[in-house]
Formats: sequence, C-alpha cells, structure tokens
Amino acid sequence: MGRRNSYRTSRPRRGRREVDVNLEDGPQERRNLIKYGGPWAVTLGGSFVVEGLHLVAATNPVTSSITTLALAATGYGLTQFMQKLDVRAKADRDTRILHAVNCGAVTAGVTLGTVIGVDTAATAGSWLLAGTGMSIANNLWSAFGKAKEGKGTSKWSKLESQIGLAQHELKEAESNGRGTVTAKVEAKDGATADELARKIPALASALKVGAGRITHTVNDDDVSDITVRVQVADLLKEGVRWPGPSAFGSSFGDTPVPLGRYEDGEDLLLNLCGVLRDPKGLETGNVEHAVAQGVNGAGKTAGNAVLVAEASTRSEVSIVLLDCAKPDQDYGHIRHAADMWITEERDVKRFFKQMGPVIKARAAYLAAKGLARWEPGCGLNFLLIICEEAADYADGDAYAKVLRTIRAAGGWVETSIQRATHDQMDTTARSNHPAGMAYGLADGAEAAYVLPPEAIEAGAFPGWGNRKPGYLYAAGMGIPQERWAVTARTYFADRDTLAAAVTAGMNVRTPLDSVTADALGPLWTNRTSFTTPLLASSGAAPVAPPAPPQAEVPAAAEETGGRDDLDEEMADEDEEDVEVDEEMLAKETEEMLEMLQDLLNEDPEPGAYEGLTIEKEIEPPADGAPTFSLPSPVEEDQQLSPDDCRAAILGRLHEWFAAGKASFEPKELSGLWLRVALKEPRSWWNRLRSELLGTGVIEDSETYGEYDIVRDPLAEGS
Repeated sequence: MGRRNSYRTSRPRRGRREVDVNLEDGPQERRNLIKYGGPWAVTLGGSFVVEGLHLVAATNPVTSSITTLALAATGYGLTQFMQKLDVRAKADRDTRILHAVNCGAVTAGVTLGTVIGVDTAATAGSWLLAGTGMSIANNLWSAFGKAKEGKGTSKWSKLESQIGLAQHELKEAESNGRGTVTAKVEAKDGATADELARKIPALASALKVGAGRITHTVNDDDVSDITVRVQVADLLKEGVRWPGPSAFGSSFGDTPVPLGRYEDGEDLLLNLCGVLRDPKGLETGNVEHAVAQGVNGAGKTAGNAVLVAEASTRSEVSIVLLDCAKPDQDYGHIRHAADMWITEERDVKRFFKQMGPVIKARAAYLAAKGLARWEPGCGLNFLLIICEEAADYADGDAYAKVLRTIRAAGGWVETSIQRATHDQMDTTARSNHPAGMAYGLADGAEAAYVLPPEAIEAGAFPGWGNRKPGYLYAAGMGIPQERWAVTARTYFADRDTLAAAVTAGMNVRTPLDSVTADALGPLWTNRTSFTTPLLASSGAAPVAPPAPPQAEVPAAAEETGGRDDLDEEMADEDEEDVEVDEEMLAKETEEMLEMLQDLLNEDPEPGAYEGLTIEKEIEPPADGAPTFSLPSPVEEDQQLSPDDCRAAILGRLHEWFAAGKASFEPKELSGLWLRVALKEPRSWWNRLRSELLGTGVIEDSETYGEYDIVRDPLAEGS
C-alpha cells in the first residue's frame, strides 16, 4: 500500500503524544542545500576547474584560442537554452533576468579565467570577490523572491487541479488599480475558450467573486489567445453623478455621448450618429439602433433622461419623444428638450407612417449634396427618436420600415421595452436593432434578445432585476467589442439639474431643418411644443400638475371643434348611466308585437295580387306597361363629371390632411363619389381608391374599414 506524504493522528490514544510525520523533510533539506550551497560551490570549486583549463590551454596558442572560443559559444548556447526553459516554465520577468545574468557571469568568468588564469593574487581575488557577490545575490533571491513566486504559482496550480484548468495556462496578469485584474490565458493542446467559459462559475467561486464579475474575450486572429477579466470590487455601488453637459454647444457629430461609467472606472460612451469628428476610441461606421430592455424599475427611463439632456445641449440634433404610457411622469421635467412630443397611440402610429416621406425627402437632399449618409454640417439635423414603453406600438410595417431606412438619412431609434419577446415587439423589427442595452432582468438569459452573441459568450448576465437601478451591459453604438460584457451604470441626476441643463441648451440648439419640417407636414405644424419643464413647486404641497402649454390650434380645428372634442363628447355619452325599467320595457315590447300581428293579418297586397298563393302563377306584364326603375343617387343637375368628382375628392383629402385628420372611412366621401355621372359610381370609386393606395396618398389603417392619410394629394410631386 502506498504511503501518504504526511498525516496527523486525528484521535490520539491516552498516554501517547500527537505526532506529525512529514516524509518530505529529507528531500526538502537536500533541495535547500543545493539551492543555497550551489552558488558557493561554483564560486569556490570553479576556480580549480578554470585554473586547470588555463594550464592545459596555455601550452599552445592555437589550443588556447580554440578553447576560449568554445567556452564563449557554450556559454552563449547555455544562455539561450535557459531562456527557452524560462518561457516554457512561464517564469516571470525578474527570474528570467536573474538566469540571464548568472549564465552571462559564469561564461565571462570561465572564459577570462581560462585565458589569464587565477594563479595570481589579483586574478584569484577578482574571482572570489565577483563569485561571493553573485552567491549572496542568488541566496537572497532564493529566500525572498522565490517565496513570492511560489505563492502565486501554487494558487493557479490549485485552481488547475480543482476546476480543471490544466490546459489553460496563465501567462501574465495585471491590475489597473481600480478593482479590475486582467490576465492573459493561453489555451493549449486543442483547448477552447468555450471550455474556459463553462468553468467561469467555478472559477468565480474559487476566487470568491460575484456572478458576472469574470468575463473573457478571444483574439479574433488567434482563438487560443484568451483575455480573462476579473472585477474584484464593485465601484458603482454609490453611483456616479452626472457631471453635466460634456460638449455644450458643439455639434452632435463632434464627440460621443457619455451615458455613465463602467465598473473599472472608464466612461461609457455612445456613438449614435455613426460618424464623429473625435470618436475618442469608439468605432465609426453605421448608425446602430438600440433596444433598451429591462424590468420595471431597472433604470431605463432615468438613463434615457440623461441621454436626452446631454443631446439637448448640442446643435444639429432634433429629439422626438414617444411615450403613450406616462409621458409627464417620465419626461415632464425635460419635455422642453423635445422637438416633437407625442403621447397618443394613434399619433405615434401616424408619425411612423409619415416618416416614409420624411426619410425619402432627407435622402434626396443628402444625395443632391453627394453624401451617402448624414454628416455634421450637412444642413440637416440628426433625428434622435426615443420610443418609451414601446410595447404599445412597436409593431406594424411602418415602424419596421423606419428602422430599415432611416439610418442613412440621419436618424437613430431607441426602443425601450421591458421584454423584447415576440409577443411584445415584432421579431423582424427587433433584428433591425444591431445594438442593445440590457438593464436588469428577472432572467439574465433574456439578455440574448438584445445583446450580440459575443457579449453573452463573454459572460454578460444582467440577472439582478431591479435591485441595481441603472446597471447595464451596452453593445454596439461604436463600443469596442471587448467592452460589451463589462458592467456599467448610468449617471444619476436630480430632475431639477436635468431641467436646468435642457433650459440652458435651448440657446444653442439648432431648429429643425425645413426639409424635415415640410415633409412632416401637419404633424409638425400641429405639434405640441414646450418652453418650460413640468416640475413641482419647491416648498409647496403636492398638487395636480399644471396643464401643459399646447401648440396653437389650427383654424380648421377651431371651427369644427376638433377631433379631441368629439372624442370627449362620445366618451361622456358612453359613460352616462341610464336606468332601465324592465317592466316597462317588457310591456312596450308586447304592444309592439301585437301591432305587427295586426298588420300581418290584414291583406298586404290588395288589388291584382289579392288571393295570391304559392301555386298560382303571376301573369307577365302587358306590352308597353310602365316599368319601375330605381332613382339615381342624385339629380342630374347635381351630377359631376369624373374629372370634377376626382378633383373634389382630392380637395377634400387635402383639407383633411391640412387640418390634421389622420384617417377616414369611405362613407365620409360617399357624398362626392355617388355624384359621378357614370352608371357604376362604386366601381369608379374603387378604381380611384386603388390609385390613391398605389401612389401612397392613403394607406390601409390598422382599424378595419379605415384608411390613413399619409400625404397631401395636391402637394408638388404627388
């Protein structure tokens, strides 16, 4: 039976001492003797060997020269061989230097001693003095330097044996002084980064760090070259206050937008417009729309508020805020940052439909300037579109089309949603968001809906729910790939600070360009705009928020009372309580049935049809008898020619579009198309309707039986 290296009796018998037995004592003593006595043996015993070589070689000049060259070559070869051994043994830099110095000193001493000998007092004294210094230096290194090396090596060796990291060699590690340790790991003998990733939970447990604190990235050119990043401390617990506008008054295309800070102390920067004059280390290229996903309370809205406030202090950018859930509560304090503030679902859907002509007009403008995409100074404002609580409207062809086409025309869309699953947003639309911001999730695996596979494979797992507001992983938007799995946290700022920054930014912001404003049409002219924030009065008791200042109401809307007034009246009628007397209702129903029965009992067809039965045939009318014909819908003097009727219908659509009417039913135009002087007015109307659909003047609405008015049919180019 094999013996253990050491043991301790766990329950000693009475009268006997507990005994420690260590079978390594003998070999350890021998190793120490060699380690500490070896340098002195070389110093003392080497002198005799060198003197013997000198006596042999000194008898013949040729022999002396050859011996000297051979010793020098041998020393050089030994030095190179030792360096290769150090590399394979993963020796640290100090150890490699020590070995190189030892080999060089021994080679020089042996070579010089062979040439001049050590038989004089001067040469013997020089040999002993140099050898004593080298021996003492080696002894000190063995006592102190090796102890430190052995501690680190044993730690990694322990991990190798415990969790199976023998094929992943630790090459070098360094700390940034802010709680982050980065280590280079080499995968050997066919080992892969995936195998290392599967062992990260065990590695985190062995190193006593939290889940998600260990991530890894792989060199694209060498998959065996792996970088492991360990965050040993959370420096974001206290949060980081928003430092204020980073580039007040500059163009939106000058520098990145700072959103927060990474856990290693670096700033979280976003390149939203793709092209930046000073990218500050971010990648440049395409605009990448983003999905911001996180549970309720994860901090998405607070992060968006910082983003909007930062953008509102720059030029060449226009902000569109879409929020149908609780706009005043979410963004009331920065509502004056929005060039367009849309809070009704029907208006949001109309906005996405109208963005088709807007994108077309902006693209034509950029093409005329010879530009393939938006650039700072091109004359158009970059469009920053924030879609809050997008589950209410993140569907439909118009929404998906905007995501596909607005990129080159100068626009970025952020879709904020709690769960980016197929039942909350269209999967095709989700795929058109190349970037993602994963805030806290109930199930960290759901981050795969918004983060690229590379971030998930590197260890991104935001499974903290709403326990860490503002924490997130961000990928895309120009962020280098090695930062995709690094935890960050958005800046925090009180509502008054953000409101003040937006108010100051109103002096430097660029008004929306005429190309975009004209293409938006009534959506722009009838928009709701603000010049002040919505904030509670300081020191006052909580009161209902004041009514937001509304945009001027068009004259057409004032005359008709407006669509909102009509909706209000209908709502009031629907909500009115009507008491029903069941007994009276039954009595009236009985009387009605009796009256109908009396009518049926009377002869309904007197005269020629009196006594008519099913068996009796009806005689055909005599020749020349008058025939009955249905009257025309309108009198002949009121009929219109097809051209005049078409002009009247287009004029009516023009009036509706200018007044801000979003949709209509065909029966609203029946008073016109029934007047066309043709036998089949309905067929004529169907052809005209198909033409309007084909030219994009109207579109099928999501409400059955309605059509949306997309653009003015009398506008130039329609």
